[in-house]
Amino acid sequence: MTQSSSPSYQYGSIPVVTLDTNNDEQHDTITHKKESSAAFFHHHRRPGCRASGPILLAAGIALLFLAALYSTASTTSTTHNKKKMWQKVQRSPGDTPHYFSQKVDHFDSSNTDTWPQRYFIETKFFRGPGHPIILVVGGEGGIDTGMFYPFVDQYLAEHWGALVLHPEHRFYGVSQPVDPVTNEELVQLLTLPNAIEDMLAIVRRFKNQYHCSLDKTSPHYCPVIAVGGSYPAFVATLMRIHYPDQVDIAYASSAPLKLWSMDADQFGYMDVVTRVTDQVAPGCAQAVRETLEAVDRQIRHVDDDYIHFARHDLNICPGTIPTYITNAELLSQEMMMIVGYTFADFNMFAYPPDHSTDLYDVCHHVFLNDHYNTPTEKLSQFWKYVEFYNDNLLPCFDMSSQLPAGHHSSISGADWSGVGVGYDGMMFDFHCCSTLTPAIGFSHESMFPYRPWTLEWLTQHCERRFQVTPKPYKLLHMYHFDDLIRANATKILFTNGLNDMWSAGSLLESISDDLPVINMVNGAHHSDLSNHPDDHLDTPDVVEAHQQIRAVLEQWLQEIRDQQY
Repeated sequence: MTQSSSPSYQYGSIPVVTLDTNNDEQHDTITHKKESSAAFFHHHRRPGCRASGPILLAAGIALLFLAALYSTASTTSTTHNKKKMWQKVQRSPGDTPHYFSQKVDHFDSSNTDTWPQRYFIETKFFRGPGHPIILVVGGEGGIDTGMFYPFVDQYLAEHWGALVLHPEHRFYGVSQPVDPVTNEELVQLLTLPNAIEDMLAIVRRFKNQYHCSLDKTSPHYCPVIAVGGSYPAFVATLMRIHYPDQVDIAYASSAPLKLWSMDADQFGYMDVVTRVTDQVAPGCAQAVRETLEAVDRQIRHVDDDYIHFARHDLNICPGTIPTYITNAELLSQEMMMIVGYTFADFNMFAYPPDHSTDLYDVCHHVFLNDHYNTPTEKLSQFWKYVEFYNDNLLPCFDMSSQLPAGHHSSISGADWSGVGVGYDGMMFDFHCCSTLTPAIGFSHESMFPYRPWTLEWLTQHCERRFQVTPKPYKLLHMYHFDDLIRANATKILFTNGLNDMWSAGSLLESISDDLPVINMVNGAHHSDLSNHPDDHLDTPDVVEAHQQIRAVLEQWLQEIRDQQY
C-alpha cells in the first residue's frame, strides 16, 4: 500500500522527517530452545491474522483436508502452526526484527544485567514529531512474523502518520532475559510490572530518537496509543491506567478483564464455544456431546485395556500417550481437554462466520458426517483433522504433540483453554500458575463433558509442575482493574466480538464516554484488528466497528492536540 499524500486525518503539523532505523526437581533450569518456540496460535494467547484471500485459502484447505481425510495420511504438530500459516501470507514491510537492550530486572537496582528484546518497527507512514506512536503490546507467544494487525499497523498508521512498534513479551519467542532460567528466577522476572517496563523503555527510546517532545502541550509531542488483543489488551489497559503520563490512549480488543479479576462465570467461555458452534453448524454441538459421552463410557468400560483401546479404536499413535496418564479415567479426561481447547481455537478464528472456517469444516466433515457411524470413528476422524490442521502427515494421532515443554507437563495445563505447546506453552503455563489465573471450566450445558475448574486443582498442578502456588488476586490488588472509575481510568476503548468466547470475561457495556465499548455481533477474537478495511472482507458490523473505532481514537487524539500551543 502506498502512502497517501493527503490522509483524511492529519495529526499535528510538523514537517515530515527522514527516519533512520538502523520435569525433574523444581530447581532445575529451563533452557530456551529456538526450535520449540513456534508462534503461539492459541486463543487469547495469540492474536489472529487473516490472509488477504481467506476464502480462497480456506477453500484450498478444505479440499486438501478432504483428500487427506479419505486417505490414511493426516497431519500433526500443535494447534498453533496454522497461526503461522496465516501470518506468512500477511507479511508486512515492518517484518525485519530488531533488538533493544533491556534490563533483566527493572526493579532490582543491584542487577545490571541486560538482554536483547526482539521488536518490529513500521516507519513508512511516520511523519515525524507531533504524530502518534502506536505500541502494539507483545503477548504470550513469539512474534516471528513481524507485524500482524493490518487495521492498526497499516490502516490507522497511514491515516495518522504514526510510528508502529511491536516488542516481543519477555520470556516468549526469542526474547529471553535469562537462558537457561530457574523457576525461582521466573517468579521474579516473568511479571507484569517487568513486562510493562520493557514496553515503556522501548517507547522512550524511540521518542528520544525521533525528537518527540516530552511536553504534552508541545506540537512536537507524540501521543502513545497502546494496542493489544486478549492478554496484550489487558496489559494495554493497565499501562493506560497506571502510566497515564506515558500512555495517552489504550485500544483493548477482546480484553478479558473480568476473567483476571475472578469476576467472570467460569463456565461462560466454553458455553460461548458451544453456542457459536451450533450457530455455525446447527446440530454440531449435540453431535460432539453425544460422541464424547459415548467414547468416555467406552474408555471407562475397557478399564485396564485403555492403551489398546486408544491405539486400535481411537487411532492414537503407539507410544505417544503421555506417561503420566496411568488409567482410563485420566486418558478420557485429557482427550476431552484436547477436543475442548481445539474447538476453542476454531471458534476464535470463525470469522467471517461462513462456510470457509475450520469450525464449520470440522462439524460438517466429521461430527455431522453420516459416513462415520460410531463415536470412535468420529473421534478418530477428528484427530485426523487436528493433525492436518497442525501441518503434520502421520497416519495416527500423536497425543504427545499436545504437551508443552518442561518437566511434569500435562495436557490439562494451568489454563484450560489451552496453554499451548513447546517452550512458549511452558512459559504461559508458568505465567498462569503465578499471577494470571484464568478460571475456565466445562458446564453441564456445554458440548463437552462436565468438568468444573477449581483453585485446588490449579494449585496441585502448579506446585507439582513448578513448585509455585497461584496468586489469583495479586494483579487485582496491584492494579485495581475491577473498578475503572475508581481507578480514574480514561481514554480506553474496549472492543469485543460477541462470537468470541473471551467476551464471556470482557466488559460488554460502556462505562463512560471515556471508557466506551464497541461490540461486533459477528466478530470473533479481535476480528477488528486482523483485517484491513480496504480488503472488503468484513461483515457489516465489523465495518461499522472500524469506523467507530477510528472516530473515537481520533477524537481523543484531537483532544490532546487541542491542549497544544
